[in-house]
Formats: sequence, structure tokens, C-alpha cells
Amino acid sequence: MATDEIDDYVKRVLEQAKDADPEKVREEFEKYLKEFLLPPKDSFRSVLRRFEVSEEKVQSAARTAYKETKKVDRFAELGNEDSNVTIDVKVVTYVSRIQTVRGEEKQIAFGWIEDVPYGESGKSERWDFKDWGEHAENMAPGSVVRMEGVSVNEWKGKKSININRSSRIVVLEEGGPAVSLATSDPITIEEAGKRDGFVTIVGRLMAVNAQTISKKDGSGDLDIIKGKVADSSGAIGFVSWSDFDHEVGSLIRIEGASIRRFRDTPELNIGDQTKVEVFHDSNFAETNELEGASRLDISKLTDGSRDVSVVAQVIEWTERNFTNSDGEEKTLWGGEIIDPTGRCRMTAWDKLPINAEKLPVFVSVSGARVRSWQGTPDITIDRADQVEILGSPPWDEIDASNHWVQHDLGGLVNGSSVNGVETTGCIVSVRPDSGIIHRCPECRRVLRDHACNDHGTVEGVKDMRLRMVIDDGAQSASILLNGISTEGYLGKDIDQVTSQIDDFGAETFVEGLRADLLGRSVIARGRCLVDEQGAMFLASEIEVSSTAPADKSKAVRAKWGVAI
Repeated sequence: MATDEIDDYVKRVLEQAKDADPEKVREEFEKYLKEFLLPPKDSFRSVLRRFEVSEEKVQSAARTAYKETKKVDRFAELGNEDSNVTIDVKVVTYVSRIQTVRGEEKQIAFGWIEDVPYGESGKSERWDFKDWGEHAENMAPGSVVRMEGVSVNEWKGKKSININRSSRIVVLEEGGPAVSLATSDPITIEEAGKRDGFVTIVGRLMAVNAQTISKKDGSGDLDIIKGKVADSSGAIGFVSWSDFDHEVGSLIRIEGASIRRFRDTPELNIGDQTKVEVFHDSNFAETNELEGASRLDISKLTDGSRDVSVVAQVIEWTERNFTNSDGEEKTLWGGEIIDPTGRCRMTAWDKLPINAEKLPVFVSVSGARVRSWQGTPDITIDRADQVEILGSPPWDEIDASNHWVQHDLGGLVNGSSVNGVETTGCIVSVRPDSGIIHRCPECRRVLRDHACNDHGTVEGVKDMRLRMVIDDGAQSASILLNGISTEGYLGKDIDQVTSQIDDFGAETFVEGLRADLLGRSVIARGRCLVDEQGAMFLASEIEVSSTAPADKSKAVRAKWGVAI
């Protein structure tokens, strides 16, 4: 009898009897094999009972063990009647919720999985799955798992995977954090915004807006409700796809709404299975108290936010005329706003009572939406009545020319894109492509071997940049200085740098940068872009410490009494 066969059945027993001693389980299988000549497959039920596994679990586990296993690499190899399937997949999403099945509340989950997890990118097929066995601990999004004993389900011609109570999930590659199980207990809106899956909240209805949208398949229109609810921890937008008959100011309990993310912003999705009801709590904050809690600082704005309220200082305002794709003449107003936490763009599609010659001016904005502009938030105003000019400033006038909000590098790397910030770290790398570059005159991309990926061989436009890596000992990020910032740091214009590189070579130029920067502490000021590829700090300026790395090291050794 092969050892690996006994090992396999020992694992199956331990899945049902989690506190059992593996050696004791093995001894039982070996006893049945030696004394009664029963292989593990035939003694499986008896061993399960020996370790006090319930009869229901014994029968369920045995059914899976006795069925012939079908091992496949791709979903395409599966038929609609296949069961006891083994396949390696990548978990894309895992959403847990409580569902009533035959009058009994059960914890189930659903989501997406992809086959061929170690194959070429874009070659995988994605299927839905439903988990009936509470395998959340081993199904973290991003992980690669081996599913054993799963079955195929087909409904309306679409196949999916059923993960049964007797199925085994083996983690081959760890993913993200474990998924929280669904609960009907309400949580704060702040906590709900950090989660994925289904949540229950209690909140005050702050805004309601009925809209009609066109269906993607072109079959007609759909009436929806958009709005915002708030509690003392914050506010969150929602979309209701079913009837929603509640007035602004009502206190409501929303049970079983799913958290979806519109761009970077969490949003409650209310569907047919969501329960929305009036809630009574005399101690809950009133609407006027929550208006302050739902008002955001500029540093908290995220792409995709709706019904946003901010108070800001307008420091720049311009008007631009253009012709749209339909040949219509349009006017767009825009500029820059700041508050004590940062700065961002603001765009208006309606004329606002802002005089560009009498800036700065303080405004209160309500009901606005946020979209991304060059990677950072842009507040978009659709109607003039969304903006109120404030008679008395909410803070002392901020000097925009020297307004940089301090952030540690870790907070920037792990947060959203922000503008008007400064951070500190040590330069640990200077990229060899720093210096003179040439850009495509059509799309501004950097040319490689005198060619653009989109426009082929072109006559490049000369530009200048510096590329580095900053590290604070815990986190790191790329730093990019554009042509203007590079001129400011080097104290040389593009022609002078070109001449230096022509005379001494690009490698010598980069080596000079490394000698001046590597190991030195810097303060970088500008905006930080964060996406799935990491953090990129676009520096308007950098301030380099005058202390040489060797002198800094000597001072640290002296402080701590370290002798070399």
C-alpha cells in the first residue's frame, strides 16, 4: 500500500476531526490494513467514526472519497454533470452573505474564480462559484487554491462551480486577508467602506436623487435611486435598484447591501434581497449634526465620489471655450482649490460667481462629484447652486505658494492619490535614463530608439527628467522630476544639460547625480499618484540635505556608542 494513499486519507479525516492526532489517525488506517486487509478507502468510514465524527459528516465525506475524481486543468474540460472535480484556480472575488435556505439561515458565499492560475496572462477563463461549505478562511481573493470534490452547476446555459460542504480547499499560494463572514449586526459607515461583500448599517438619509439610465443591452431604460447616508463616523453613497420610498432626514437600517467600488470609492448597492426599514434611535445624530461629519477634507477625496461637500479656498480660476464632438460651442470653468489638508482641481460646467481678479475666495461646495484628473481628484460642479460664496473665511488665508501638507511616505504609498504634499526619505536609486529624453510630438510618450509605440518613427521633441527611488526605511516610491523641476534642482536649463552630456556622456552625467544624491535625505514636494503598479511621486521640487551620508552615519554611531 502506497504511503501517499494513507497520507491522503489521513488529511481527509483531519478535515472532519480537526483536533485529532495525525499519528493516531495513521495508526488506525495501518491497523485496518494489517489486521483486516482493508485499504484506506474501505476503512475510511470506520476511522471517521473512531474519532467521533458525526454520522452526517461521515456519509458526506465518504461519498466524496468514493467517487472517481476528475482532474482537469481548464474549465473547458468540464461538463454540466461533472462532480468530484479537482482543479487549480485563482480566487478573484469572495463575497460572503447570509441566505435563508428552506426556512433556515445559512452562511454562503459566491464570487469569481479563474482557471490556469500559472498560465499566460489573459489566457484564463473566469467562472462563477458558490460556496456552501464556509471555506472563507482558505478563499482569500488573490490566492491560488486546489479545489477537490467540487461539482459543476448549469443554469440557463451558464456553467458554474459548487463548493460543497465535503469539498476540500488547499491553499497553494497565499492571497490577501481572510474574508469576513456575513452578519446582520450593523457596523459603522467608516467600517463598511473598508469591507468587501455584504454589510448592515444604520444611517441618516442625507440625499436622494431619482435617475433614469439606459440599459447596457439597449433594451430600454431603468429607474434607479442614488443618494447618501451618514452616521457619526462618516458618509457613504448608495445606488438602489429597487423601490426606495424614504425621505431625506429619515433614520434607516439597511441590511444586506453589497459594497461595490466605483473607481476608488466604496458604494452601497441596494437590491431586491436588501432590507431597508425605518429605524428608531432617539440618541442618533440629527441631519444638521451629520452635515459636518459628511463634509470631506480635500485629502480624503477619492475618484468616483458623489454628493461630496467641501469647504475650500479658490486660488486660481480660468474660463475656456471649446467645441464638443457634436459641433456645439461650450464653456468650461476650472481652477485650483486648497484647504489645510491639501489641494486639488475644481471644474464647473455652469458659470459660478467667482471673479478671477478677486482671488482668493472661500466657497462651500455641496452635491458635487469627483473624478480623476491626471491621477488626482478633480471636484466637478454641474450647477451654480452647488456653490456658495462664504462671507467669513473658515480659516486664515493660506499662502498657496508655500502650502505643502506633510505626509509620511508610508501613508502616501498606502493611500489614494493626493496633491500639494511633502514627504521625507532617503534617495536609494538614481535611474540610468535620467537626463535628456525625446518625446513623441503626438502623444508625449518617451521614444525608444527614435520610435513611438503608437506612432512609429518620429522626430522627437527634446525634454529633460530625473527618475529616482525614495525610501524611508519602511516604504519606497518612485520620484519623477519633469523638465521644469529638473532645471530648478540642477540650476541648469535644457541646453546646458545637453551640452554637458554631449561633452562627457550620459553615463558620466548619471554618475554625477548618484554621487550627489545617493544616501542623502531629501524633502520632496508635489503630488503622489497611487495605482495598482505602486506609488509615483511627481515632485515640483526637492530639498537635499547638506549632510553627507558618511557624516550622518558617523553621528548615529556616536549617538549610540557603536565602535567599528
